[in-house]
Amino acid sequence: MRRISMDRVIAGLLIVIVGIVVLFWIGQMASLWITGISKIADDVEDYYYTSIPVDGEYSVEINLTDLESNEGKVLFDDGENQIYVREVLFRNENYELYFRSSGKFDFGGASLVSAIEHTRSEFGFTDYMRAEAEGTYNGKTFKIWTAGSSGLNYRDGDSFGFYLIPEEAEIELHLEKESVMTVTVSNLYTNLWVKK
Repeated sequence: MRRISMDRVIAGLLIVIVGIVVLFWIGQMASLWITGISKIADDVEDYYYTSIPVDGEYSVEINLTDLESNEGKVLFDDGENQIYVREVLFRNENYELYFRSSGKFDFGGASLVSAIEHTRSEFGFTDYMRAEAEGTYNGKTFKIWTAGSSGLNYRDGDSFGFYLIPEEAEIELHLEKESVMTVTVSNLYTNLWVKK
């Protein structure tokens, strides 16, 4: 019977341990890659959360006669976080503008600039729509209202939208003469998750 040397036993155990660590790390990476920011936001044990208001107003011009041409127009970009037009729809006799917020995440934490504050409460997670928006059409400026918002439904962020023509603004569209409306958004928030 051959005797197994102690060096081989130790080497074998080290290989098994390294293999387990690598598999665990790959599993964690895969989980973070698949679920993204929401995985970090859900992990209250390992990450601190804070939100910070973003100064300034940010505008984008929306073409009301060629709705698809608006997709991808950038409202906000700080190099790591971006808010861009996801889509513009015409339904129920109104225009709806939807933005997509895209942030950054890794094992150290995440950041997301959005119209939504993804805060924690004693009952769990709450999403507060914080941004305010105005439309300017044909020289007239008016407040526009929220059409919807999401939680952290995307791997790298969320979405939110506005109705573009409120009834109380009494706006008459003359698209043959003026097809562009400027939308200005203020009171954005930076959502930050930092490793404890």
